[in-house]
Amino acid sequence: MRGNGWMMWAVVMVLLGGVLAGCAHCHGWFGGDPIRGARATHEQRLGPPYDRPFPLGQVTDAHWETQQTNAEAADFILYDHEFIGNTAKLTPKGQKHLVQIALRLEHVPFPIVVEQSPDGKYPQLDAQRRQAVIDYLVAMGYEKERIENRVVVAPAFAEGLSAVEGEAAYYSTFYGQFYGGTGRRYGGTGGFWR
Repeated sequence: MRGNGWMMWAVVMVLLGGVLAGCAHCHGWFGGDPIRGARATHEQRLGPPYDRPFPLGQVTDAHWETQQTNAEAADFILYDHEFIGNTAKLTPKGQKHLVQIALRLEHVPFPIVVEQSPDGKYPQLDAQRRQAVIDYLVAMGYEKERIENRVVVAPAFAEGLSAVEGEAAYYSTFYGQFYGGTGRRYGGTGGFWR
């Protein structure tokens, strides 16, 4: 038993010596190359600064910020349906919208857009609506010179829906996709699809 103990001790020492002598990482600890043996720093693992990947979300953040800015600018559009018929008078909901615009006006750089009449057919009506919005804001205490530069007549950012598209959107959200018959979708009869 005593002979086997010495033999085992010798084998362990040989293995340990071989591991210490052959381990490239250990050379730095035992007098070899200190840079090679030291643990790689965070900078070394990432590589040169010009070749590193962008931080998570940095590329898409610019896109989402642009989308958010566009959505905020769309809040400053007075649409055609916010005026009573073919007049320059705002509906009650249109007046409420204009008050909300007026509250945010000092804090944002966006223009106030009065939606242009369809195909620009009624330029006098568009000019009257623009002037009505200016007069309303002046009555709220804004300076006329500053407001005149910010109220413009232009097409709305988003294109509207046709009557058929609006009807289809209404029924698809109100009744769901498949309720009310099969319609044209499966060649059957009934339903709301045209």
